[in-house]
Amino acid sequence: MSPEFHFSPRPNRAGEIAWQTWGEAAFAQAEREQKPILLAISAVWCHWCHVMDETSYSDPRVIERINQRFVPVRVDNDRRPDVNARYNQGGWPTTAFLAPAGALLAGATYMPPDQMLGALDQIADFFREHREHVVERAVELRREVSAERPASGELRETMIARVLEETSDGYDPEYGGFGNEPKFPMTDVLDFLLQEHRATGEQRLYDMLAKTLLAMAGGGMYDHVEGGFFRYSTTRDWSIPHFEKMTEDHGALLRILAELTRTTRNQAFRSTLESAMRYVRTVLRDPQTGFFAGSQDADEEYFALPLEERRKREAPYVDRTSYSNWTAAMAGAFALAAAALEDDGVMGEARGALDALHERMRDENGLLYHFLEPGGTPHVRGLLTDQVAYLRALLDAHETSGEARFLARARDLAAAIDGAFASPNGGYYDHAGAEEQIGNLAVRQRPLADNSLLAECFLRLGVLDGDDEKRATAERTLQVYASNYGGMRMFAAPFARALRRFFGGSASVVLVGTPEQTSDLRETARALPDPLLAVRTIAPDDAKTLRERGMDPQLAPAAYLCRGNVCSAPARTAGDLRDAFEAR
Repeated sequence: MSPEFHFSPRPNRAGEIAWQTWGEAAFAQAEREQKPILLAISAVWCHWCHVMDETSYSDPRVIERINQRFVPVRVDNDRRPDVNARYNQGGWPTTAFLAPAGALLAGATYMPPDQMLGALDQIADFFREHREHVVERAVELRREVSAERPASGELRETMIARVLEETSDGYDPEYGGFGNEPKFPMTDVLDFLLQEHRATGEQRLYDMLAKTLLAMAGGGMYDHVEGGFFRYSTTRDWSIPHFEKMTEDHGALLRILAELTRTTRNQAFRSTLESAMRYVRTVLRDPQTGFFAGSQDADEEYFALPLEERRKREAPYVDRTSYSNWTAAMAGAFALAAAALEDDGVMGEARGALDALHERMRDENGLLYHFLEPGGTPHVRGLLTDQVAYLRALLDAHETSGEARFLARARDLAAAIDGAFASPNGGYYDHAGAEEQIGNLAVRQRPLADNSLLAECFLRLGVLDGDDEKRATAERTLQVYASNYGGMRMFAAPFARALRRFFGGSASVVLVGTPEQTSDLRETARALPDPLLAVRTIAPDDAKTLRERGMDPQLAPAAYLCRGNVCSAPARTAGDLRDAFEAR
């Protein structure tokens, strides 16, 4: 049995199914034997995936039927998000039935044994009796899905207002958060509300954000013993959680908490940030490698215990696999948290994670692999999600630390992304075609969230470098969604957040001096009341760049307030910089 497969930690017989990994061999076998594929998408942290292993996949009738009539393929969602994006049936576990070429025949989430047994017979019989029709229809569907929409449509600020309206409509004024139960953190929405509040000063946006975060942190969604957020609440009032803890969620929530800690006087945000950081640094971070683990399993009994009782028990399983997108997001969050908490140790850990990604996870084209098991080698090349998270974190690290290497790496990465992922119709594909293009992976997608964040990064990089071409690229990327963003309702929050930067993010502060020389000016620049302000640091010995920007290295340390490539006179003190900002 391949070590790639992770089954429930409790007794089960799921390993008796002849699971194969996602790859050419499984699809070739299905074609050769003319059998449908049973695709099971699970996750290490997924409670109902474990239940399915212990029930349906442990039922001897189900095991026999799958092994006889199907080619079973098992995929871990965290390791293959590109597969999950194309076949997920509304949650985990996903049970998808595919034709041998990869077209979806039917699917569901959790199915108990008797329901599963009936579905297996129905799908296998249907495929045997209608094989030719299934193949023909699969070709038609592939053609329809492959039709790519060109970038078109004018970008307007009213689009931001529309997403805000959808967000307000979904907000729960009684308990905070969005919708009813189950209730998820919705971190993209929270990030959007934070930026919009800071950009517009609108109090109700802050109230929505603060009520939601404080309700999560004060209720059952938070582990008040060891720290850290659980994955979601099963109840509207945040009282009863699902007990997984995800690095993905913490990377986003720490980022928001860090900015709230830095920009508000609400000590509850700082307290939650410090507590959650302790959990992440103690449980999820690997001090030997600088990487972060993927998740910690749910264990309702363990997390209900007080601290002393927990210490007597083995802690829930931690998936020590490092996923590049989540490690990068955590590194960016650590950079912002270091600034908010004035903690050089946290900044050192942010640097360490980014340096580890640079040294251990890049391929020959400068793009990140997706995951790394402890002691192993990197796997799965060319996923957009990894590159975008890394690019954002590199920009965060440069703006908070002033270190030139992070900006240089960001430029190189942006060029590599443009070369490997760009669609001729605008926007960027979710994968670069580096892995086997089997099944629906042959149909490349342009996900709104990753493309919006990439556009936001291009806009930041363009301002930092005074590069108008980056702005034009970002505009063309966002235009891909101008005609259909509305159908995504509040899930278009990343698009609206990028639009705010597109319309209002051309200002920057350029600091001249070493990172150490400019630390006070950098802190002042980042405290100015403009959430879109970019902060660039140029070393005094970078004569070429300084000459191009018309800046004097002899004045270091100094700060220039710029809009585009037009800059103010140099400010030598924090007070001078604040005065220049007020007078602009």
